[in-house]
Amino acid sequence: MGKDIHILIVDDHTIFRKSLVRLLSIFIQNLHFYEAANGLEALEVLKHHRIDLALVDIQMPKMNGIDFLRHAKESFPTTRAIILTQFDEPSLIVHLIKLGADGFLLKECDPEELVLAIRQVIHEGQYYNKLVADTLDYALNKGVKSLANLNITPREYQIAGLIMNGLSNKEMASSLGLTPTTVESYRKSLMDKTKCNNLADLLKLLYTTGLVGK
Repeated sequence: MGKDIHILIVDDHTIFRKSLVRLLSIFIQNLHFYEAANGLEALEVLKHHRIDLALVDIQMPKMNGIDFLRHAKESFPTTRAIILTQFDEPSLIVHLIKLGADGFLLKECDPEELVLAIRQVIHEGQYYNKLVADTLDYALNKGVKSLANLNITPREYQIAGLIMNGLSNKEMASSLGLTPTTVESYRKSLMDKTKCNNLADLLKLLYTTGLVGK
C-alpha cells in the first residue's frame, strides 16, 4: 500500500484478533496493528494513536460495536471502519451504514475479500459488497425504517430475525446456545422497546423495518 497503515482490531475474542493480525500481515505490507477487546478499549486507543482503519465486531461486552461506531465517527471522523461480524440482519446493516460504517463484511468471508475491502476503504473510502448493495437497494425501494432510535442490541436483532422465521423460544434457544428463559427475556425486551402489545404487532414492525427477506 506504500505508506504505513495503522489498523485497530476490535473484537472480544483474543484468538480471532491474533489470527487476523497474522493473516493480514501475509497479504499486506506496512501494517501496524493495535488491538481492543471492546468499544471502550478501542476509544482509548483512538485517543492516543493515529488509526487509519478499525475492523470492528458487533457483539462485545462493556461497549458493543454499534456504540463504538457512533462515538468514533463523532470524535474521530477521519478513522474509517469496517464492520466484521456474524450478524447479517438487513435493518442492522442499514443502521450501521447510516452510522457511518465504511464497509460491512461477515466473518465467514474469504480472506481475499477482506484484503480487498481494506485496500478499497483505505484508498477510496468505502467498500460495499453485494450483500450490502442488495440490502440498501431493498431498503430504498421498500421504504425500510431505521430502528436506530430504539437501541436494539445485536442479540435482539438476531432474536428478531428468528422470530420472523417462525421459531419458538425453545427452538431459538437451541439454535443460539441459550436457555429458553434468556430468549424470553430478549423477546420481552424487544416488545418493550418497540412498544408492541402482542406478537402480531411485533411481526408487523419487523416486516416494515426489513428484517424479513425479499
